[in-house]
Amino acid sequence: MKIIPERVRKLWSAEEIRILVLLSLGSQIVLIFVSLFRKRCQSRLLSFTLWTSYLGADYVAALALGNLLNDETEASEQNINGDLTAFWAPFLLLHLGGPDSITSYSLEDNELWLRHFLGLVLEVSVAILVFLESLPSPHLWKVAIVVFAAGILKYAERTLALRSASMDQLRESMIGDPDPGPNYVKFMQEYHSRVTAGLNADITIAKEPPPSLPKEKALQLSDKEIVFGAYRFFQTVKRLTVDLMLSFQDRIESQTFFLMLDPIQAFFVVDVELSLLHDILHTKAVHVHTLRGRLVRALSLSLVVLSFVLFHRSGRRNFSEVDVIITYILLLAALGLEAIAAVLLVFSDWTIVALQDSGKLERAFIAPLKKIIRKVKFVDLIVRIRRWFFRGDTRRWSNSMRQCKLLCICLRDHKQTTFKRILHFLGMKELWDNYRYVEYTVVGDDQKTLIFEELKKKTYAAEGDSTEYKRLRACKGEWVLREKGYRELDWSMGKEFDESVLLWHIATSICYQMGEENGADADKTTNDPPKKVNSRHVKDDGVEGNKDLEANQSSSEKGKIESCDHRKISRQISDYLMYLVVFQPSLLPAGIGKIRFQDTCAEAKRFFTDNAMEIGLKDQYKGAAEASWLEVIKTHVKPKKKDLPRMEKAACGKLLEVADKMGAQLDPVQVKGDRSKSVLFDACKLAKEINELETRRRWIVISAVWVEMLCHAASNCKSYAHAKQLSQGGELLTHVWLLMAHMGIGEQYRIEAGHARAKLIVDI
Repeated sequence: MKIIPERVRKLWSAEEIRILVLLSLGSQIVLIFVSLFRKRCQSRLLSFTLWTSYLGADYVAALALGNLLNDETEASEQNINGDLTAFWAPFLLLHLGGPDSITSYSLEDNELWLRHFLGLVLEVSVAILVFLESLPSPHLWKVAIVVFAAGILKYAERTLALRSASMDQLRESMIGDPDPGPNYVKFMQEYHSRVTAGLNADITIAKEPPPSLPKEKALQLSDKEIVFGAYRFFQTVKRLTVDLMLSFQDRIESQTFFLMLDPIQAFFVVDVELSLLHDILHTKAVHVHTLRGRLVRALSLSLVVLSFVLFHRSGRRNFSEVDVIITYILLLAALGLEAIAAVLLVFSDWTIVALQDSGKLERAFIAPLKKIIRKVKFVDLIVRIRRWFFRGDTRRWSNSMRQCKLLCICLRDHKQTTFKRILHFLGMKELWDNYRYVEYTVVGDDQKTLIFEELKKKTYAAEGDSTEYKRLRACKGEWVLREKGYRELDWSMGKEFDESVLLWHIATSICYQMGEENGADADKTTNDPPKKVNSRHVKDDGVEGNKDLEANQSSSEKGKIESCDHRKISRQISDYLMYLVVFQPSLLPAGIGKIRFQDTCAEAKRFFTDNAMEIGLKDQYKGAAEASWLEVIKTHVKPKKKDLPRMEKAACGKLLEVADKMGAQLDPVQVKGDRSKSVLFDACKLAKEINELETRRRWIVISAVWVEMLCHAASNCKSYAHAKQLSQGGELLTHVWLLMAHMGIGEQYRIEAGHARAKLIVDI
């Protein structure tokens, strides 16, 4: 049985090599352009395009080489096309080398560098066999050797880049020289000899001076100064990525720098740091942005130009016109891709850093930084051209976060339809839910300001005490509640992290919907005196040092926090953490968040069914269960979305009514038991308690709790999981994780003091 028509078979047999070679070239063009945007975009379409191009490029090039070898082996001496098609083999090696802007799609590709090395050996061997089997004419063998050199150079460089980006190699490159410390034996021998001689000898230990945190006004740095500052702390980022220790000197240096920045610039520095980290993990940056790498780029470009000139001057009369045109396309495309690589090299952050004297850069810090910058005018030109090209957009990540609303999911997914049953049967329901229920929102300056100021407050609260840093890092909302004097809400934090997220997410949604009338005014009237903190309770919980926290904040910083839309920020961070619980649990502390989410959704759907008339679900879902999948898509999915705000508000009202009826009676767990992990009505109880707080402070407290939850999630996520997000547009969680480390609240500060300052004092 022949499925493929005979005409298609003959066409493929005649044009197979040409199609594969052009397809390989097309994959490279797509790769180099799409890869430029992957760290700045969270688009699923872009990720799919990049994934298919990355995998397809290697497969197509390898298949084309195999077919070339088979064709040249079986070809007769009369085959006039043999010489020129064999000339395409070194171009396929160039394609296998890939563009400079992408070497790996994910971190797992770096760990498979040995597989790529084996591919290098095999594919180069096949290309050489193709070359020897065809024995090109005297006019082409010189050109072929030149392209061979460029292709092998590019392919070997890609393999080396994959190897250097693997975690083992990256960790090995970060380990410094061993440090045996002061000579203990020699010191004690000297002490013993003094005592034996009858001298009064004593040993004193000088303590490390406590670090002093800066309290100056915030610095205002330009874009190029931010790049230099980010590179100054880039070694810290790499050590965090491979789980190596940081010292107290690292903490003091990064704190001194970041505490003097304003929130937006602090996040900008983190953006640049993570962009540099992305480059060393997923591009050839480690090898390109060195003297050797720049020489290789120049040599590769020169070889491609030379091959074009040699081919143009060679005799082409004995070859097919189509093959000659394809060869010119390959040569021009290779020249264009090399030119693009050179332009990207010139206008990268690495070039801006490389233009500075590396020795001075290491010694530069804040004030001396500006003196170094003045001498290089070319840096200003690069920055201006980049800003013009990107139209002032200096983002180095997507600057967005995904949103997931539990109550909206329950309202939209209220009934089981035929379409949903099919998706569940095919195992695609989660993919469909991700597409249907997840939205995107921009990470605004207000959010960055609030996060930065909350971290700054914790940094000053710790006052350089390493034990206090560890305690603050472990807090997931209780520190904020106690610091602000709302201990009655502590019960919601004494649970597993995912349960606390679900509780506060539903409670925040209820408060958001039911407080819509006065929510906008709440943030504008925050100039009233805040609720007094119970000093006795604070002291009992080890937070007595917080009484001077607000003294460390300038009036402008307080004004920035008070001018934030806390209601909006609370909802966005709440929906972001709920997205992580449902769709990215690997980024959160281990738990059973997905089970709790499913049980809570099941109980919410049952509750909405029982109150469908009041909520407004009857008209929305009438006849939906019997609808076909096409009718579901056309009439069931899209129209109901516009009614969600009204339905969600009605549903929140019904839930709050339940909380009012519960009062001080039995808790839900005493009635339901522990088998179901639903937290729906516990969240209603929490919402009722939050609504009892004073209106002017309610959303300030809620937003501060969500920021602390976000910080807890960031600090308890594995560094490898953070690094994986860099190639997918980045995550706010990763930026918070790195900012926490720079503010001194990171987990990897294991060296809390330097060498002991023991002194031998002898009285004569």
